[in-house]
Amino acid sequence: MIDIHNHLLIGVDDGPKSEQDVIELLRQAEGQGITDIIVTPHHYSGDWLNPKETVLLNIKDIERIINEQQINIKVYPGHEIRVNEKIIDELKSDYNMPLNDSKYVLIEFPFSDYPHFAEQLLYQLQMAGYVPLIAHPERCKPLIKNPDKLFDAIEKGAIAQVTSASVTGDLGDNLQETSLEMIKHNLVHIIGSDAHHAETRPFLLKEAYDVVERELGPEYVERLKANAEAILHNRDVRVKPPEKMETHYTKKSSSKKRKKFLGLF
Repeated sequence: MIDIHNHLLIGVDDGPKSEQDVIELLRQAEGQGITDIIVTPHHYSGDWLNPKETVLLNIKDIERIINEQQINIKVYPGHEIRVNEKIIDELKSDYNMPLNDSKYVLIEFPFSDYPHFAEQLLYQLQMAGYVPLIAHPERCKPLIKNPDKLFDAIEKGAIAQVTSASVTGDLGDNLQETSLEMIKHNLVHIIGSDAHHAETRPFLLKEAYDVVERELGPEYVERLKANAEAILHNRDVRVKPPEKMETHYTKKSSSKKRKKFLGLF
């Protein structure tokens, strides 16, 4: 298995704080059957600035730990970039970076906001030769309240990644339902762990694939795994035409409207 979204670097964001934390995370990943990890520290999220050179320097520590502990995992550099208007300029100047020097750029939106310039930015990234990869849209409230925004982004060429803990239900039943619906409606193309800590924010990648296989079928698992591998090796992901969907927010809204309508008579 391949994980394309996680936080393994020591002390650069809200990921591990010590070498022992990293060892526990790596052992957990190895136990899950994960063989390749694109490390994606936060960049431009809150006070966290992790320019490319910082990531390349700190990932050497992870490689050293892997060698010393004889862990059968390879790591590669990347970023989880909080949406901002400097992304393209900083990709060109090597201040930030795509996933493993590929065309895929992992973009994070705030959980409570979908900026007014988002659509234009996603378009400009594609015009510059990149594929915007939207991180955990199931956790972005504006996208859950208005899933047509996600549909539009995917229809225009972006792709998206859901968090493993959302799929497993560890982040709540509503997020699990929404995540599975996003996968089913071709609005999500990859599962990423977003792992931070072996106990409080673990990988759960194997468990997520198990849920997808049980609820949607093995063909979805095959496609999701193939897309993670495609990103690692800078190949095209397998994308099916997106379909519009409802979330628990839109279902509640529709239910309230029906009740008001019926209440008039």
